Amino acid sequence: MSVAIICIDKPNSLDLRLSIRPKHLEWLKLNLPEGTFVGPLLDDDAEKFKGSLYILNFSNCEKAREWISDEPYYKNDLFEDVIIRLTRNILPLE
Repeated sequence: MSVAIICIDKPNSLDLRLSIRPKHLEWLKLNLPEGTFVGPLLDDDAEKFKGSLYILNFSNCEKAREWISDEPYYKNDLFEDVIIRLTRNILPLE
């Protein structure tokens, strides 16, 4: 089942994000479940990171919470908010 994990960075946390980014990317290489999307949320000018978005396959939301709680950004207190919701891809529309 597809689960959306929407992570919003704390204000003024770009330096923290960039310092953790190598660990984050390495962790993803080793721990990424099957999914359809992983990427940053960007500011209105698409220049600065503002958070992270994951759309991944988990059996339920609790498994997604367990997974994100081990993620380096999460463990280093980068996020102001983490929202986890079930989702479904409706494309292509027929």
